[in-house]
Amino acid sequence: MKPFALARVLQLAERRSETLARTVKLAHGVWLRARGHQVRLLALRDAHIGELASELRAGVSAAQLQQTSRLQRAQAAKMAAAQASIDNAHRAWQARLAEWMEVEQKVKALRLLEARHRAHAAVQQRRIEQRQHDELVELIHGRAGRGVR
Repeated sequence: MKPFALARVLQLAERRSETLARTVKLAHGVWLRARGHQVRLLALRDAHIGELASELRAGVSAAQLQQTSRLQRAQAAKMAAAQASIDNAHRAWQARLAEWMEVEQKVKALRLLEARHRAHAAVQQRRIEQRQHDELVELIHGRAGRGVR
């Protein structure tokens, strides 16, 4: 049986797919961690807003209000950075996912070609075996026919 001509290409594509699958999982983890960071920042912001509300009810000085305002601006900047981090991580994850899906389609196509190759080789092998069997039967019947005469 003739070996599958693209066996090495299939093997390399499968390795590439496995490597890309790992990078997809890694990128997804980065995205999830970025989202978790944002959730923690939101919780801190909400806690800070609660504290600020009770302080404002009691009354605060102008200096305290300026400090609180600076803290809120810093928190807003952290939130914007967290959102940018989430967006970047999501884009990276989606890019890796698209790349993996493309390679996985190539792997599937190569596996299909390999299966067709094997099926074709099996048909050829059955034909060879049938031909050999027919020749053997012909030889046996030919000898038996000569021996009877």
